[in-house]
Amino acid sequence: MIIQTEPFIDQSDLKILKKVIARKYVTEDKYTKIFENKIKSYTRSKYAISVNNWTSGLYCCLKAFNIGPGDEVIVPNLTFIATSNAVLMTGATLVLCEVNQDDMCIDINKLEKLINKKTKAVIPVHLYGNCCNMKEIIKFKKKYKFAVIEDAAQALGVRYKDKHVGNFGDCGGFSFYGNKIMTTGEGGIIITNNKNLAKKIYKLKNHGRDKKGIFKHQSIGFNFMFTELQAALGISQLNKLDKILKKRDQIFNFYCKNINDKNKIKLHLNDKSIKPLHWFVNITAKNISKISRELKKIGFQTRKLFYPLNLQPCYKNHENVKNLNSDFTISKKTYQNVLSLPTFHNIKKKDLKKICNLINKF
Repeated sequence: MIIQTEPFIDQSDLKILKKVIARKYVTEDKYTKIFENKIKSYTRSKYAISVNNWTSGLYCCLKAFNIGPGDEVIVPNLTFIATSNAVLMTGATLVLCEVNQDDMCIDINKLEKLINKKTKAVIPVHLYGNCCNMKEIIKFKKKYKFAVIEDAAQALGVRYKDKHVGNFGDCGGFSFYGNKIMTTGEGGIIITNNKNLAKKIYKLKNHGRDKKGIFKHQSIGFNFMFTELQAALGISQLNKLDKILKKRDQIFNFYCKNINDKNKIKLHLNDKSIKPLHWFVNITAKNISKISRELKKIGFQTRKLFYPLNLQPCYKNHENVKNLNSDFTISKKTYQNVLSLPTFHNIKKKDLKKICNLINKF
């Protein structure tokens, strides 16, 4: 079975991991600082704070704005559940917003109608390496005075008019889970250009203290620390990120050229002002279940999109989830008709040809 995605790990990753293991200092230290500096340089942000995973990162961002019970946070209805669960972890009310059909990102027109005096934050999700309409979201931020936390878990490398995502709002961040464009196994990182916000976030992830190794804690905090092993792998992965992104572009272009009937099979394209990330290659079709079954028969795994939040069993009748019964036709339709094709660095051209040939039969 050719799986739908896998990380690009080679000898260069192993080499730096051996260095860290030989040093015998594996908790957060100098390699973590090197990794954070590399992320700052890559995204052109002033501050970067590594965390054990991006879910923890989102929680820290929310708590840095003192968000909690009685507050509302707006989240797109189509995203991985970590986005919404981070809101519920704070005790705040989760407000679901419909998405656009074309880019699967938050619908700007629906968003403004949901904003009220209780709205303390909006979390735009740059889903599947797309880019939200940050220009309009920042207009709303200035008008209604709420925080903007960009969930760019799947969007490291995405730029809009040469500005990296995560830099438009108050803060943003990325996931380095095993299926992301680069990986540290688990792990994530928060970026911001606000010094005070960076300090608050660091204290939250470091037991409520400004630095390690002291036992006087100025505030309540948690242990969301990174490790030197993760940092070492991250440094190695960052060194070849441009190579990884280039290969993803090549895979996307291959699918575009070799899937014939563009009327029945639609590939997701981006606005020309956006430099996207082809994290997964997604197609829209009316018969994705049949395509998925047939591809499985010849040895290829596919994936459906994230399940719409309003349909999640764990949110049914949840007192802190708002808008569950609103019209989410686009979310449902997108979930039913979009399929993620095999997309990873080491996939062979002959396998891409097999996938395209089968899809063309439909």
